[in-house]
Amino acid sequence: MISRELETLNQAGAHDGYWICNASVPQALIHETASTHREKNPSQPVPIALKLRGDRIERIVPEAVDDGSPCFNLDGGLLLSGWVDAHTHLDKGHISPRAGVSGGGLLAAIEATRGDLRHWTHDDLERRMSFSMRSALAYGTRAMRTHIDWEQSATPLAWDVAQGLRQEWAGRIDLQCAALLPLEMFGDVQTAEHVARTIAGGGVLGAFVYPMARQREYIEHMFSLAERFDLWLDFHVDEHLETNVEGIRSILDAARRRQMGGRVLCGHCCALAVAPLDITRDVLADFASLGATVVSLPFTNLYLQDRRAGVSPRLRGIFPLLEAAEAGVRVALASDNHRDPFLPFGDLDPLQTLTLASFAAHLAQPLECWSSTVTTTPATALNLPWDGVLREGGPADFVLLHARDSTEACSRWQADRMVVRAGRFIDTRLPDYRELDS
Repeated sequence: MISRELETLNQAGAHDGYWICNASVPQALIHETASTHREKNPSQPVPIALKLRGDRIERIVPEAVDDGSPCFNLDGGLLLSGWVDAHTHLDKGHISPRAGVSGGGLLAAIEATRGDLRHWTHDDLERRMSFSMRSALAYGTRAMRTHIDWEQSATPLAWDVAQGLRQEWAGRIDLQCAALLPLEMFGDVQTAEHVARTIAGGGVLGAFVYPMARQREYIEHMFSLAERFDLWLDFHVDEHLETNVEGIRSILDAARRRQMGGRVLCGHCCALAVAPLDITRDVLADFASLGATVVSLPFTNLYLQDRRAGVSPRLRGIFPLLEAAEAGVRVALASDNHRDPFLPFGDLDPLQTLTLASFAAHLAQPLECWSSTVTTTPATALNLPWDGVLREGGPADFVLLHARDSTEACSRWQADRMVVRAGRFIDTRLPDYRELDS
């Protein structure tokens, strides 16, 4: 439950409105037309006050105006737009207690997950996926994309469950679903067309791309289907530590020929962590010129890449975030797996993901300089109605932290964060894992 003070603000917001004052906002998250005192140093947050009325931002000013409306004083804490988690796997979430921890790399995790499929009833899927979405909402996520494994012609049960949740959660979390096919399925023209036709009108077409014969042919067919059925594309690509980046290049070549770069999201791209620097620079330049987005997934990649029994990892498989930003690539960060054989930990908290990325990829001032990776950039990549930039008349969907900068936000778990959704403070209690006990 929320406090009496916050409930009072909620009631005020429905009528004359209320203020959030003494807030600090990263400059990249404020629209240029907002009336604020911007610092010359772009890494310095902007002190602002917001007047909320209903589910919208009515005013953005440097300091709250004494107009008789109540005010919530954030005392210099950080205010960010609601998280957008662009790459998750709700269908697999929370199976590790029964599926076990593979202890091996990517292929071992795949096999362990397949061994758990016999448990995937409608009730099991709905319980686990709903639990994950409740957690995500409590952390401040307003939109997410989940991949759904699709390895046969028939529509997976998890896809149908996800569609039901998508409708049920509308207005709380904007849920997108991406069909995750093995790339070779696009060699079966009839099956691939059936999948594309089934998901058209709201779904995303995805594939797991790894070094294989006929790779370019399959990717071309995938793009053809996306054009025909007006679909956006999402790839798990080159999730390995070989210097072979032909999967990435095939995707970018097809996107260039068809002028579809803005519709392409590429996840993992671990091979770029070990590819020669000249090749990496060329690939990043292509990403930037095409407007395609890369989503880096530090939790799962750190857990699985270079994983060998009894041997400490040397190669960590983290996408080169600093070089990508320098090249102008659109970069997002996302949760990926959570409590499954691919990653036995994780709880769909984008702030935790951003914190881990700051350690793994040496991101300086992650909240001040990199918060766009879990807010505005993925919002654009997912083609959401709101890009996550704060502007007058825009949605009032925020995450409020008492932490005033990255040194505070990334040092302690932000258990006391507050979440505003549609102008109202919401209950941020996390569900108890015991609810998932069979």
